[in-house]
Amino acid sequence: MMDPSRRDFLSATGSLTGVALAWLLHQDCLGAAKKPHFTPRVKCVVQIFCAGGVSHVDTFDHKPELARLEGKELTGKGQIDTFFGRPGRLMPSPFRFARHGKSGQWVSSLFPHLASCVDDLTFLHAMVAKSSNHTPATFQMNSGFTMNGFPSMGAWISYGLGSEAQDLPAFVVLPDPRGLPAGGAVNWSSGFLPAAHQGVAFRTTGEPVTDLTTPREVAPAARKAGMELLHKLNTGHQQANPGD
Repeated sequence: MMDPSRRDFLSATGSLTGVALAWLLHQDCLGAAKKPHFTPRVKCVVQIFCAGGVSHVDTFDHKPELARLEGKELTGKGQIDTFFGRPGRLMPSPFRFARHGKSGQWVSSLFPHLASCVDDLTFLHAMVAKSSNHTPATFQMNSGFTMNGFPSMGAWISYGLGSEAQDLPAFVVLPDPRGLPAGGAVNWSSGFLPAAHQGVAFRTTGEPVTDLTTPREVAPAARKAGMELLHKLNTGHQQANPGD
């Protein structure tokens, strides 16, 4: 059959219902994660980033040597870069530390209840930052680089695994209503990945999600003209850079 009709096509593929079902299953495959090398127990990941949070030496990173070196200057570390002024003198944590759980994890007196759960937690004590400046260090925490322009962790996960829903974003952000972290929305940027993988911020005040509708002060004709201009610019860029 060289030139099948629409009726012939639907008959051969099991009717329109079969075509629609095949399309939906194909979309699920695109968004599904690949089979791992072991059976995972974690169903989802929620990252809570506390910008300007409590120091590690006051929480879970016990440094008893600081008590012996109290009041002395830090030496033997080369040039020390500080955000303001000169480095201060060493001081121990004002909080008492004790070991907890079967793992013997050190926890300060700041977290008496959390200390009872240490065997269900994982502590990473080998992480360091390349900058003492808040903004570059925040970028590094969320993207792995101190400079902006790189995809955040959530963008990479969205890019690699896709989304389980066609009408919801794969990567959402719940910013603190009191203010954004250093660097602002760059911390959930898609960087050089397609914009579809950037984080969508859900807000508790005002519009829950911004930019879903055209502002009232923008006329429909102006909106249409802007979209046509954007399409023209994108088409020109694509033609000038076919390999990008």
